[in-house]
Amino acid sequence: MKFYEAVEKRRTVREFQPKSVEEEKLLRALSAGLRAPSHNHLREWEFILLRDFEERRKVVDMGVKAKDYGEKEVEKATKPMTDWEKEVYLRALPVQRRMLMSSPELLIVCFRMRKRLKDCKTLYELNNFASVWACIENILLAMTAEGLFGVTFIPHETEPLKNMLGIPEDYEVATLIPIGYPQEYLVKQKPISLREKTHFNKW
Repeated sequence: MKFYEAVEKRRTVREFQPKSVEEEKLLRALSAGLRAPSHNHLREWEFILLRDFEERRKVVDMGVKAKDYGEKEVEKATKPMTDWEKEVYLRALPVQRRMLMSSPELLIVCFRMRKRLKDCKTLYELNNFASVWACIENILLAMTAEGLFGVTFIPHETEPLKNMLGIPEDYEVATLIPIGYPQEYLVKQKPISLREKTHFNKW
């Protein structure tokens, strides 16, 4: 698949076919992640593929705490949203836990931090945090080129997750990515104007 075609076709997917992912496709996507630009060229990123069902259940229950939300919580969360945002949110919410449990592959992307995120005071100190997202974007685009899709899921707290999976103290969890072949429904991206987003010389 050509690069711009992959960019155009990439979508957020939370519902997957019950079809396993070929190992070679998955490894090519991870390899593409390692080709991303990184702070000081160190590529201090690590990947965990969580394949053991019982371990995955523990991670989702206790580490990620993915859950179903009540009616009042949903109403409060969607009140400030536009109609488009609300539609996407309401479709996504009930499947958060299910996607983490049922996706053929569950990838956890970790990155090294010299300081804890909450202790960083300058943008420079967030270089490693920024570069891991270049790695993640490469993975998402490579997945698309392989016919695979998923979504980034960022837990509210990562310490329980780190403790459960033995992640070193100086590493942090960037995101979880459920990976697989999509069901028919693909979320449409909100139309956006490049002209309105592009500024020359000043805002």
